[in-house]
Order: sequence, then C-alpha cells, then structure tokens
Amino acid sequence: MISPFGSHRRHSLAACFGSLTLLLIAIFGEVQADDPVEIALSLHPARIDPFAAPPRLLPADPDLKPGNAAVVLNGLMAERQGYWNSWDTIYDDARLPVGDPRIAATEVAGIIPDMIRAGLIRDADWNHPVREVGANVYLGDMQMVRGLLERLLTIWIKQKLAERDLTAATEGIRTQLACARHMGNALFFITAMQAHAVGTVAIDNLEYLVAQPGCPNLRWSFSVLPPLLFDAPSMLEWHTRLLELSLPRLKMGIPHDSDLEAWRQIANDYFDLIEDSKNPLAPEKRADLILRCAPLARERLVRRGLLSADAAMVLSPEAAVMRAILDHHADIGRQMRLAWALPRSEAIGQLAKLDGLAGAWDFGIDSWPLANGFLKDFLFFEGFSRRTAMLETVESLRHHAATHDGELPLKLADLEYAAPPDPVSGLPFIYVWGESPSTATLSMPDIPGVPDDAQQRRTYKIEMVSP
Repeated sequence: MISPFGSHRRHSLAACFGSLTLLLIAIFGEVQADDPVEIALSLHPARIDPFAAPPRLLPADPDLKPGNAAVVLNGLMAERQGYWNSWDTIYDDARLPVGDPRIAATEVAGIIPDMIRAGLIRDADWNHPVREVGANVYLGDMQMVRGLLERLLTIWIKQKLAERDLTAATEGIRTQLACARHMGNALFFITAMQAHAVGTVAIDNLEYLVAQPGCPNLRWSFSVLPPLLFDAPSMLEWHTRLLELSLPRLKMGIPHDSDLEAWRQIANDYFDLIEDSKNPLAPEKRADLILRCAPLARERLVRRGLLSADAAMVLSPEAAVMRAILDHHADIGRQMRLAWALPRSEAIGQLAKLDGLAGAWDFGIDSWPLANGFLKDFLFFEGFSRRTAMLETVESLRHHAATHDGELPLKLADLEYAAPPDPVSGLPFIYVWGESPSTATLSMPDIPGVPDDAQQRRTYKIEMVSP
C-alpha cells in the first residue's frame, strides 16, 4: 500500500485487498484514532428562521452542471506537483486550530477554484476498467484526491473562518461534501471508505463553523444531508462481484467440472490475487495446499447441498477448492447486502452474526476479503449520520438559547425544535445540564448489542456565549 503522496508506484485493488489491513489502518487511523472524542464547543445563540432558505451543505440539483468531476479532480494532481514537495507540512497545517498563524501562511488558494468547480459538476466517472481487469485497477488517484480534499481544502476553510468569511468557509465545506460524494461514485468498498473519510473531515470543519460568531442556524441544513455519501446497494453489488471479475477464466463462464485445465487456471489466478507478489508460494506448494484442502472443500459443497457426495468425490482438487471458495464469497456477499438493507437496529444483529460466519472460515486457504469486520465497517460509515444528527441537535439548542436569554434547556424534551434520535441506536442523545444554565454536555448513546470497543463515541462540552 502506498501513502497518499509518498510513492507513486502502481497501486491496485488487488494490492489493496492483499494488504487490506494496512489500508484500513491508514483510513481508520486518521478518522478514528481519537475516538471517543470530547469537543469543547463555545456557541452563540442563533434562531431558526422558518421562512429563510438555509445554507446548502450539498449543492442543490439545479446548480449542478454537466461534465465529469473526476477529470477535474484528477487534473489537480498533475497540475499542482509543487504541493507534494511540502506535503508533510501541509498535513500538519491542516490539523492546526482556526486562527493559528501557520495556517494563514500556507498558500493554497490557487487550487481552490478547480475544487469548487468539481463540486458543482453533476457526474463523476472515474473510468476504472473494473469490468476488464477486476481488482487489478489503479487506485492511487483516489487516495491522492482524498488527500487534496482533506488537507488543502481544510486549510483554506480554516483561513476563511479566521477571516470571518463564513460564506466562503461554508462553500469550502460544501465542496468537500460534494467531492466526497463524487469519490463515492467509484463504487468500490475502499473508495467508499475514502469518501467517508473526506466527509468526516467536512463534519470536523462544520464543528468549527457552528462555533463562529454570526454563523446562521444550520438545523435544516443538517437535517437534509444524506446518511451516506455513496450508493451503498450498488457499492456492495460491485464489491461482491469483484472476485469473479478478477479471475480471467471465469469471464468465459463456470467451466464444466471435468475441465481440469480450466479449474487449474482459476486456482492459479486466485492465488496470484490473494498472495503477496513479493513472496508467492512456489507452484508445488500451491498444488500441495490445494490437495490438502480438497476434502474440506468437498465436505462444504455437500453440506450446502450444491453437490451430492458421489459428485463431490470425483471433482478434481482444484475444482473442489475453487467452487467452495466462490460459494463462500457469494454467500457472504449476499448476506451482507441483505443485512445493509435492514433497519439499522436489525442490521447490527445480522452483521454481528455475519462476522461470526466469516470468521468461521477454516479452510486452510485465505478467503478473499469482502470487508474488515462487517459490523465495524457498518458502524464506521454510520458515524457520518450520527454526527450530523448531533449537530442538528446543537442547532436546536442554539435556537433555544436565542429565545431564552442565552440559557440552555433543562432537558432535550424542552426544545421547541425536537432533537433527532441517534440514527443507529434509535435512542435519544445523552444530554446533561451543566453547572450553569449556559453549559451542558451532549453525547452519543451506547448502541445496544455492540461491544464497547466498537463504539464510536463523541461528546460535546457546550458553553453558550452570551449574545
């Protein structure tokens, strides 16, 4: 796996899945390393105007223009090579708080107009030839685009916040969310994670925005954001089919059980896909491993009712092993899609069971991964909707303070504009009045049935500043 801007060597989905753990560490590490998080929010009262159109946090459909945003975003990498020379400094600057003088000194304005233009384009076709090469798709472009949106655009947003130009800062955040949605159009599991990572940084910037004096109330803006920045059903369909598309011989269809050479080729293609290219198994070791795993494969095929015991016994070792692996992959993919389509509370239980089923794969040969832990990934993505619901609640609190002399309510039920529940657990957010009428804490509730170490918690320490 390459770092976002370290090496520009060939980077493919096959490499991603072969080293999936490393890539997930990179994504989860940047997004979740500080969870559970406690954020101090000094807020200014602001009424909800029921008659004024709220600022859009994603472009309105009539404002979108025809074109291909992927071309614009990819073009940024070729045209702005100077940024890569100081990438570590830019990464550090993006993490500084608003008002730090080092942010103001970082020159990024030249790249911003093209980012804004990309966010206002209707479509994004990344032109990844997945139908032709399956998982052997170059994806370095996506990781680099992610870095641009997370780092350079965040620096510009913080510059505008320091200048009290809230309109420009809002436009920058809108661009981050719009371009994250473009990344989600790539419809790979990994690029969906990258899109979510950019969206998470945008939510971080929204926390800065709502704390600024003069920020309008954004309750309606938060309430209309989508729960995800990608098309989950389509992404899961593509992700499930990637294994078939990555084995060239399968493009001709499933071979007959007696076609020994075809199954041998499929097995070799599979090992090429899952193995570390620097340390592949020698051909004789591959053959020995398949031979040892064949009895377990035949047993699985019979147990699942795919073959009779007699038919399974005459299968070649390669045919038995690969048929079992393909069946396992298709079965897990089908169950994953069904689980994601359920209401969130039901999906949690089904994905936890699916983790157990996937973990029970004890076949002697690695199963090509569909995910890094089905429940963990689901909750990772759902963190976006949980955080937007929390900010929607914050805006209801700001309205209450604006209509009650700067004081916060004793409980959420006292709000004029009702606080949404936590969209994952269905429970209300945890609200505790503070030591004074102008302070309180707002926290995410525990998710029933989810282990403590899988929780993504966030707490706001709220202080309402007198108007």
